[in-house]
Amino acid sequence: MYAIMLSLIVFAAPLEVARSADLIEIAALESRINEFTLKNGLHIIHYFDSSAPVVSVNVYYRVGSYDEQTGNTGISHMLEHMSFKHTDIYKPGDFDRILDSVGANNNGFTSTYYTGYYEELANEHWELALKLEAARMHKCIFPDSEFESEHQVVAEERRLWDNRPNSTLWEQFEAMAYLVHPHRNPTIGWPDDVKNYTVEKVRNWYKKYYNPSNAVIVIAGDVPFEEVKAKVEKYYGRIKGIPVKRTDFYDIEPALAGERRLIIRKRVNVPTLVIGFPTPGIRDSFHSVGDVVAAILGGGRNSRLYRTLVIDSGIATSVSAWNEVECDPGILEILVTPKNESLIPRVENIILAELKRMTTEPVNTQELQRVKNQTLAAALFDRDDISDIAWFLATSQITAGNWRYFLQKIEKIEETTADQVRFFCNQYLTGERRIVGILLPDKEAQ
Repeated sequence: MYAIMLSLIVFAAPLEVARSADLIEIAALESRINEFTLKNGLHIIHYFDSSAPVVSVNVYYRVGSYDEQTGNTGISHMLEHMSFKHTDIYKPGDFDRILDSVGANNNGFTSTYYTGYYEELANEHWELALKLEAARMHKCIFPDSEFESEHQVVAEERRLWDNRPNSTLWEQFEAMAYLVHPHRNPTIGWPDDVKNYTVEKVRNWYKKYYNPSNAVIVIAGDVPFEEVKAKVEKYYGRIKGIPVKRTDFYDIEPALAGERRLIIRKRVNVPTLVIGFPTPGIRDSFHSVGDVVAAILGGGRNSRLYRTLVIDSGIATSVSAWNEVECDPGILEILVTPKNESLIPRVENIILAELKRMTTEPVNTQELQRVKNQTLAAALFDRDDISDIAWFLATSQITAGNWRYFLQKIEKIEETTADQVRFFCNQYLTGERRIVGILLPDKEAQ
C-alpha cells in the first residue's frame, strides 16, 4: 500500500518524474505475481502481499450474460444463487455458516463476461475457502425441492429492478443502443425469461460452464507461492476439465445508421439525460483514449461539462462521464441531471458544442496531464487492497486473455496524446452517432 501511495504523491511532481514513478510502481506490482496452469486447464494467478495476515480467494468462471440467448437470459445469475445451496456434502446454509465461524467475508456476483465468487479470510484459514470452492466447482446438486424458493428470490430481485425508474432507463437505453450484441441483455435477465426458469435449465448451465478448464483462480495476500501450488493441486488437480468454446461477438453489432432516442416517463422528481456514443473495444489500440476523453468531459468537478453545466450556467446539478468498455466495443456515456425538463435541449446543445470544440481544438498539455493523473490515481487507488487486485487480475485474464492487460492499460493512458484525443472525438463522438435516453417526471402519475 505504501508503494502505491508514494506513486500518488508524486502526481503533483513534473511529468517525467511522475511517469517514472508510475512505471516503477507497475514493475513492483508485477514482481509480486506468479501464475501456473493445471493439466485440467485451471489457470491460477498468485499475488503475494504480506502487509496484513489475510488472503483473498477468488474463483471466476467464463460465463455471464454474454453467453445467454433469448429465452435464457439471466440464467447465469440464477445459477449463481443456486450454487450456494447444496453440494454432495454441504447442505443449504453450510457455506455461510462455516465461513462465518472463522470470520470470513464471502459472496458471489454475475456480470457480462464472468461469474465470480470470493472469500476474504485470515491466512491461517485460507485453505478452507479453496476446499469450499472446489466443491462448488464440481459437486453442486440441485434438488427439485430447493429450486422454487430460490427462483422466487431471483424473481423478486427482478421486480425490484422494474420498480426503479433509473434502472428502467439504463436497461432500455442499452437495449436500444445494441441491436444484436449480447450487451443489450440485462445480467438479471428479461422478465419473461426469469419467470420461465426451470431447475433443469440451471443443471444444464452448471454442467456446461462450471469446470476447471473454464475457470480462473486468483489467490491474493499473505500466503507463499509454493503453498498455493500444493493446495490447489490437492483440491483441484483431479477434477476433470472440459474446454468451453465461447462465441465471439466482438464485431457483430452493425454500425449506427443515425441518432437513436428514447424518452421514458416515470414517478421521478427531476429528469435524467444520458447521451452515449459507440466506442471501440479492447482489440483496438485507441480504446484507452476513450477513458481519457471521458475524464476530460465529465471526470469530476474540474471536468469541462461539470464546469459548464453545473458551475457556470447552473442548469444541471450533476454531470459524469465514463467509457463503458470491458472487452467488446462499448459506449462512452455522459450522464446529466438537468434542473428541469425545459432545460434539456439547452443541455444537449452545450454538450454537442463542447464535443465539436474537442474535434478542432487540441486539449492543452496541462489539462491533458491533469486528467491522465486523475485517471491513473483512480486506477491505482482501486488497486489499494488485495481484493481489488484480485478482481483486476481475474477480469483481465478473462476479458483480455492476459492478467497484464490491467497494467498495460495504465501505460496506454500515460501515453495518450492531444492528437489522439482529437482523433478519437472526430472518429467516434459525432452528433449523428449519438444515442440519447431521457427519463422525465410523469406529471399525471405524481
